[in-house]
Amino acid sequence: MKYTIIDLGSNSVSLSIYGYENGKFDKIFNQKEIVGLAEYVSNDALDIIGIKKACVILNVFKETALKFTKLSDIHLVATAALRNITNRDEAVKLIIEETGLTPDVLEGETEAALGFVGASQYVNCENGIMIDIGGASTELVLFRNYKIVSLISLPIGCLNLATKYVNEIIPKKSEMKQITEAISNQFSKINWETDTEPLIIGVGGTIRAALKLSRNIFDLPQEQNSIETRYIKKITKLLIDNKKDIYHTAYKTIPERLMTILPGLAILRYAIKKFECKTLTVSEYGIREGYLLDRVLKKHDETANSDK
Repeated sequence: MKYTIIDLGSNSVSLSIYGYENGKFDKIFNQKEIVGLAEYVSNDALDIIGIKKACVILNVFKETALKFTKLSDIHLVATAALRNITNRDEAVKLIIEETGLTPDVLEGETEAALGFVGASQYVNCENGIMIDIGGASTELVLFRNYKIVSLISLPIGCLNLATKYVNEIIPKKSEMKQITEAISNQFSKINWETDTEPLIIGVGGTIRAALKLSRNIFDLPQEQNSIETRYIKKITKLLIDNKKDIYHTAYKTIPERLMTILPGLAILRYAIKKFECKTLTVSEYGIREGYLLDRVLKKHDETANSDK
């Protein structure tokens, strides 16, 4: 069996196609397009232009997916791109009309939980913090003994912070101060009783971009998926100081995230500092894999067992 998960996010739209056999899945195709839906939000409503732009990409992804799977096996998941807008119903209706796909709009805590389910299939999630920095929201999970203890979704992300506070492509120091204050205000909502958390697990494009940049700047092994969190602090400082060579490296390494990487790193750095994390481990699996496991394959297995 093959299944498709399309993730409609505030910054990008991602397509993943999976094969499933004998109780195991593997990713056989992956594609991503930067759409930047958060830039089309005004007065908490998503502009029709942004919705139609997303539909163009969704139709392209749908045609790709249909080469592998049936229409009924294509699942469209929407996160902060749709849940945080006042015209959600209108946007969902238009997407259905334009694409034939019905978005499953996840609430923030559900997104956090499914992100943890996905990450736990890739890395050892025994004790620590999981973070997923999206375009318009950030999800955090505190886990102990492989189980979720607390979780939260914050309405800040790399793109909506950049859109709100940055006038040009590269944030000025004064703009970074505003971004940091906004992050601090949101993180003040977290009152978890924790000791020092040695491990922070990151999922999503912003985290992967941070790892990729760290590898290139500090000449780390390309296959390495864990780094000391001090590298995040160093990269953030270099970018804030606007060193010409650092942005040249960033442009070559993560050109599609040049505008959002510093706000994203600021969120990550704040989480690292708040929970006193020493090691960042990056998971290739996240929300799409969690959705596949919890919402798609679980139903498939239940149906298969009931037919026996």
